[in-house]
Amino acid sequence: MKSWRNRIAAAFVVGAAAVTIPLSAGSASAWVTDPDGFHLAGGTLTHHECQEGGWYDIHVNGYSEFQCRWNAPYWEEWVR
Repeated sequence: MKSWRNRIAAAFVVGAAAVTIPLSAGSASAWVTDPDGFHLAGGTLTHHECQEGGWYDIHVNGYSEFQCRWNAPYWEEWVR
């Protein structure tokens, strides 16, 4: 059985890594963009859900156009 000191130290290391990794990935985790300037906004299992998400992004989030592209097993929503 592990001592409490070892358990606390292990929990601290895991917690520190959980905070450090997202903070350090900031600018390196840029949007996936295609050559036409569309960026990947999400994915759904049905084409209908993708269309609804695209119309929402146009009317609420201010994008000018969207595309639903099949990339098995998901419909990807691309916006610009």
